Amino acid sequence: MQENTVVQETTSANQGQISGQNVVRVVEKTETAETKRMKEHFNFFGPVTFLYAVFYAFCMFHNGSGITFPFFLAGTLLYFVFSLSKLEITLKRGSTFYMISILLLGISTFCTDGWAIISLNKLAVFLLVMCLLLNQYFDTKKWNLGKYVGSICQLIVMSFGELGKPFSDGKAYFREKGKVNKKVWYGLLGVVIALPIVLIAAGLLSSADAVFRKMTTDFMNWIRPGNIFNVVIRVTFLFFTSYALTSYLCKRSIPEEVKDRRKGEPVLAITIMSLLSLLYLLFSGIQIFGLFLGKMQLPEGYTYAQYAREGFFQLLAVSILNLILVLVCLSFF
Repeated sequence: MQENTVVQETTSANQGQISGQNVVRVVEKTETAETKRMKEHFNFFGPVTFLYAVFYAFCMFHNGSGITFPFFLAGTLLYFVFSLSKLEITLKRGSTFYMISILLLGISTFCTDGWAIISLNKLAVFLLVMCLLLNQYFDTKKWNLGKYVGSICQLIVMSFGELGKPFSDGKAYFREKGKVNKKVWYGLLGVVIALPIVLIAAGLLSSADAVFRKMTTDFMNWIRPGNIFNVVIRVTFLFFTSYALTSYLCKRSIPEEVKDRRKGEPVLAITIMSLLSLLYLLFSGIQIFGLFLGKMQLPEGYTYAQYAREGFFQLLAVSILNLILVLVCLSFF
């Protein structure tokens, strides 16, 4: 819940009275319990978000829809669950549906090579992730399609204002905790000292073994400015966007109330949907008798293989039309 703190400072007559009147300054500050926890646990959110970004770069580098795509989605869900546990937010029961759907779409993506299906799968994954986040942080039971679309747009746009949160949270955390542990500095110093030693050792081992030499040569050929820039951009992008999304969600600034616009005459919606359902019933009967039971004559020149395979995108369009109609009926009738 939001905690609104109003600070009033009154300057008395003895402390700079202006025109015989007291000066009142009101400062409004909004902070939630989750934003406080996120700042207090920066030692978790900072490093874990960075590791998640590195994992994303590893899975998606030149491999946007390969076998690593479902692993990236699984890592995304793990990052989401661990973040909720640190924020002391209980995973809602309805979130399980979104998580299973996201994983199934990830598996479907690497099992196909069709660019259209891959694009639709990724769009669906993005929308499901946004809905999962909103469902977890807000009460979405009464939300309709318009409310979801508006909230997703607000979440994306307003998160840009949180891109600086890793710096401010890190500064506040280290200021509160004091100096950084000496072991951290010794660890960083050890990395700096170890790098030249590792390079020398790698050169000696490469000259001693042909297989190891080939592996190191291939690795060095891979380390090109373009590849390094690509990886750095990916890590930077996902680190700041993930942290910013979590930070804005913790503020709980999206209003949960939805106006009830269900004032349409139910008979109108029932008539439209009934006629459409009769058409679908007829179409389904033709599929059952013609394709599965073989009781109907196919058009001349058609094989059962052609008959079974055609019409995918047309039926996809019909499915989208059905979804829109159902959502409209739920929203206005």
